[in-house]
Amino acid sequence: MEIFMKTIFSSISRLFFAYSKFIVMATMLSTLSTVVHSSEATYLECNDNYYRLTGTYFESNYNIRTKKFASKYKLYSYGVDFIHIQYRGKINRNTGEWKDSDGANVCILKKINLGELPALNQEGKLF
Repeated sequence: MEIFMKTIFSSISRLFFAYSKFIVMATMLSTLSTVVHSSEATYLECNDNYYRLTGTYFESNYNIRTKKFASKYKLYSYGVDFIHIQYRGKINRNTGEWKDSDGANVCILKKINLGELPALNQEGKLF
């Protein structure tokens, strides 16, 4: 009888741990996708250069062919008046002025929509 009880207990405990690992994994995967898509990106234009501002990154070097931004810079702080960018200075949220880390004015950023990003010409390149 003792061997029978040990077998039942070990089977039930293995079954419990297997299902609990599955439930934890499914929960983690479902919450991970929610965090990734939670913040909307803001697109900016400055002197024919295009930038994307998300909740955690400032991205630059927009590639028309791949429709992706090549460079990412981490945001140090996203304050009420200023956004501080890693190695790139700060952006005044009220005026749109972008100043580098030395305090020199880089340019005035203008907010644009996703549809206003440049697209590849339908005919293709001539040369």
